[in-house]
Amino acid sequence: MKIVFMGTPAFAAFFLESLLKTPHEIACVVTQPDRPAGRGRVLTPPPVKEVALAAGIPVLQPNDLKSEEFENALREYQADLFVVVAYSILPKKILTLSRLGALNVHGSLLPKYRGAAPVQRAIANGELQTGVTVFLLDEKMDHGPVLERRIVPIDIQDTTATLLEKMQIPGFEALLSAINALENGTQKFLEQEHTEATPAPKLKKEEGKIDFNLSALEIHNRIRAFSPWPGGYASLQGKTIYFRKTSVSEKSMNLKPGEAKIEKDSLYVGTSNGVLEILSLQVEGKREMLVADFLRGLQMREGLQFC
Repeated sequence: MKIVFMGTPAFAAFFLESLLKTPHEIACVVTQPDRPAGRGRVLTPPPVKEVALAAGIPVLQPNDLKSEEFENALREYQADLFVVVAYSILPKKILTLSRLGALNVHGSLLPKYRGAAPVQRAIANGELQTGVTVFLLDEKMDHGPVLERRIVPIDIQDTTATLLEKMQIPGFEALLSAINALENGTQKFLEQEHTEATPAPKLKKEEGKIDFNLSALEIHNRIRAFSPWPGGYASLQGKTIYFRKTSVSEKSMNLKPGEAKIEKDSLYVGTSNGVLEILSLQVEGKREMLVADFLRGLQMREGLQFC
């Protein structure tokens, strides 16, 4: 099977590396343009591009997916199939340029969590499980018929980063099964129950600001979901503090929402329902640290209020 692979982040790079170990031919890779990254704003290639170049695979990095130049370049590869993992929405015209269409790997059990942030939304909503769906792209967002699904459990301490990692192996198994079925003509398409669709829109930075009027569990879930970006953050003594790791405390404390209490090397914060324990945090501009290290450098230990 001659495949054109489309993807950008490290999550997608895992799928590309795995496909390179199969008999299928990766004729070309399509990824986002290089972007400035890090404190020095150095122009940096996407992880998928790095894998492709190391394997000697041609790379296309279009700025405009609707451009005639990109369309012509893609057509030259005469692909049997496009495989899309964490890339952009493809125009209808592009979808017609491969013999079998385009398979997409999506981080939810479709039709739940259609959109750009399915993993984050599932964690934020306190889901106990999610999964990976491999489906055939059509003109609508995460709408096409399904070939394969795999269930992935969500642990109470899973973050977006750890859950994406857990999705990689079952996700690739589902993708390879779908590709082989298409190649052999044994594929079975299952139409999604569109009336059960739920949205998973792209995250906004302001969503990371912690609302202590939520319950401890809701806040804990949102902090996990927004790790690594945009992070769950609040203000303390004029500084922005990112809560990097938390847990829902079993202790009973009479704390108002946002009110903090220090006990030895532990830090607790009140919510509308329950108490949140902060295990590690990061002061803006500094590195992440354990709460015990943060508390050692804190001068005022009474009357602390996060807002």
